Amino acid sequence: MNWRHWLPSPQQMSNAAQLRSKAYRDSTMQQSMGMIVILALIAGLLPFVVHWFVAASAGTVLPLTMAARSAAKTQEMFLGLSAGFPWPLNLTAVGDLYQTLAGLDQPLPGWLAAGLSALGEWLNWPLSWLSLWIVYGGLVMVVNKALGGHTTLQHFYAATGFAAVPLLLTGLSPIPCLGALAVISGIGWSLAVYIRANAEITGLDLPRAAAAVLLPPPILGMLILFTVGIISALLAPWIL
Repeated sequence: MNWRHWLPSPQQMSNAAQLRSKAYRDSTMQQSMGMIVILALIAGLLPFVVHWFVAASAGTVLPLTMAARSAAKTQEMFLGLSAGFPWPLNLTAVGDLYQTLAGLDQPLPGWLAAGLSALGEWLNWPLSWLSLWIVYGGLVMVVNKALGGHTTLQHFYAATGFAAVPLLLTGLSPIPCLGALAVISGIGWSLAVYIRANAEITGLDLPRAAAAVLLPPPILGMLILFTVGIISALLAPWIL
């Protein structure tokens, strides 16, 4: 199998990340798909190792470990802010519950259970990236058409797949302080690449290309609120 059928060249990925216009045209949707999978696995490697170590230290699977840690942090935060205010949820009981679940006996050794659960989390990285690429891209294409953009789905996905290159920075998320900065930088850079690719492949000018990329989230939010409002209005007489 020729890897060039599934991956663009490293130089092309570098050019796309540097917002060079010609980099977005000479690729296929198949290449973008393969690139997203490989980049997601690379980005998820450091979090995989960290998650395995953390879960193995707790002697249980990763979801229970993360739930116990989150419950403990939430408990500390709310107890610090409560100032005697009676919260309706017993945060101490929730934290104790997760700690108890994490300590239950399991058929596998703790390090193996931790490793398998961390592996599953790692393999979920490319699935999440692919889902976001496909679903969000479909929404952007609808706005593109409304704004006068002209391209095919294959060419659009082939070009916008390069937005995954800067997302490699999100793999540094476990590093204290630097990780948060890397994630924010990676997402911002990825949006810039996505907007440039969208402009190049649809023929839209940069303002309209940026609008097509940035409008789907608020539009979806308003639609969800509108739908929830209608459902609540219809159900109100039955509830009351």
